[in-house]
Amino acid sequence: MSTQDNEKILSETTSGDLAVVGEGTPNETKISLQVLQSIYHELTGKTEDVSKSYNEPFQVALCDFQQLDHRITQCCEQYNIKAANCSAKVFYVNDSQETFSSFNRFVGFNSGSTSAVESVLITYNFMIMLPRVEKPQSYSLSVRIASRVAVEKQMRESMPFHIPKILRTMGNRTGVVTVKYVDYVVARSLLNTVDQWFEALPRAETSSVWKHITQRSHYLPIVARYIAGAFVAILIFRSIGAFIPEGASLQQLARFSLCSFVGLFAAYKLAYHLGRTAEDSLDMWSQLSYVSLTAGDKNLIREATAANKRSVIAALTKFTSALLVSAAAKVIVTIIVP
Repeated sequence: MSTQDNEKILSETTSGDLAVVGEGTPNETKISLQVLQSIYHELTGKTEDVSKSYNEPFQVALCDFQQLDHRITQCCEQYNIKAANCSAKVFYVNDSQETFSSFNRFVGFNSGSTSAVESVLITYNFMIMLPRVEKPQSYSLSVRIASRVAVEKQMRESMPFHIPKILRTMGNRTGVVTVKYVDYVVARSLLNTVDQWFEALPRAETSSVWKHITQRSHYLPIVARYIAGAFVAILIFRSIGAFIPEGASLQQLARFSLCSFVGLFAAYKLAYHLGRTAEDSLDMWSQLSYVSLTAGDKNLIREATAANKRSVIAALTKFTSALLVSAAAKVIVTIIVP
């Protein structure tokens, strides 16, 4: 065999486009990976899947879905598409849903509905004829977008008390894309296309400082009680001379110690309680992530915006009240001291 033939075989083997079947046997054969994947699919009837999820606070409108459809159409122009279809499902917070048999029907749906959208699922199905493969292969691309404000509303209505922080964290997923495929290269191209669309979506803007505060709201009760406790302890220490004169009896000393302990404990617990309520109020605040398609969505977004403002005001008021416990203690001491 000539040197040129050896170099050609080496190039084909290391290019990553060929697979060796029966290596080391007389029937050793080099075939395309596309053909190998097609054979595997024909024999087993199985397809692989790849997916990616997102938790960013996306704010999606109808025009964004149109942009998604445009991107996918452009991506598929490089392939030999034998058949394709698109369907969409819109899930509402009142446990109803609408199904559309094409993207055009989805775009033209009734936007005047008073029901808020919980999530939207768009599914594309393709039959793609790849080079070196005799039969078209099926691919399925599904994109799901969830409205966080709608999900949180459902959770509030189903619980008689405040939503636990752990449940709010579990409901943070706002988007998922899944591709079922035969050929991984095609699947990766579709996944990257949708990923770029997610990256371009508008989202709620929140400063890094405010994110830091909301993520550490559990420190509010601790900060409040230790500040109040330290201030009252200092106040008691500085007031010893006013309450215990020289030559005070053991009874006076015991009375002062008991009152000091009760006052310190009361201030400590009251500040902690106010700090805990401030934490609960702050935990009610959330980044506005939504799908805005209907009139019900717009009403829900306005309600969520107002609720966020109330949560911030309530948290500031309660935490300030916790810090004022120490000031109240000073006023009480001033009144008592002759």
